[in-house]
Amino acid sequence: MEKLRAVLKWRWLRALQIWNHLPIRAQGGITVFIPIIALIISFGFALYGNRARVAISEDIERKFAAVRQYGDLLTLMIDAETGERGFLLTNRAEYLAPFKRAVEEIPKTIEQLKATIEAEPGDKPRAERIEKLAQIQDLINRQLASLKESQNYAGNEKNTEKLDQHLQNGKSQMDEIRASIGAMQNQEQTLLSERIEEINSIRSRDYILIFVALLIGLLVRVVSFYLFDKGIVRRINRLSEYADKIIKGEQGNYLISGKTDAVGVLENRIVELGELLENKTELRNRIQ
Repeated sequence: MEKLRAVLKWRWLRALQIWNHLPIRAQGGITVFIPIIALIISFGFALYGNRARVAISEDIERKFAAVRQYGDLLTLMIDAETGERGFLLTNRAEYLAPFKRAVEEIPKTIEQLKATIEAEPGDKPRAERIEKLAQIQDLINRQLASLKESQNYAGNEKNTEKLDQHLQNGKSQMDEIRASIGAMQNQEQTLLSERIEEINSIRSRDYILIFVALLIGLLVRVVSFYLFDKGIVRRINRLSEYADKIIKGEQGNYLISGKTDAVGVLENRIVELGELLENKTELRNRIQ
């Protein structure tokens, strides 16, 4: 542990030494530039996160739409079957209204589902969903045809056995439709839950990144102030002390940093002025 501390201290002192040898313009540029980098990185992550959230939000809307449309499709089929059975039992035409509505609305609902699926990203998942929807559509078309055919047996007691067999086949086919639509709904709901978790994760990550960027900005400001104080302010203080000695007529040696920045130029001028005054004072003393 002590060895690690010694290594870290040596590296810090080395970095501080390098910093002190940089020109004042370079120090100022670094002091300003590092927080800007932190802000740029934060902005980049925020932009990326925003685009990801937009894409996921659109996907969530598609999943909600798909779940609702599958539910509408199943409801229409159940209404059609219920209405058709009511017609067979009562031989009253008004019971066929749900069946007629289903015949009219089901193609529109399937087209809406196709549009929703085709908007999905990824060729393979999209193709798989389209294929499953085509299978469901085929089952629905056969079931609707079967329901329509069964209407011919209404009020005809001679065809009771055929009607029972027809209804039994229709029930098996309807069970298959329920299972297929239910499976697709469950798949969409699972994906919907995953997308919601993903968008929440992105939102949490963005908050963390914003906090980290703010922390980096504050830390850089503190470090920059420290380095500024240890570098530029210290040089200015030394110049002030040397200027005071010149004014008081005291002799003293000033260690020139050798930098070519503005403070370095000022150092050279004050040192030259000090040497000039010292030479004049020495000459005056000799004459006297």
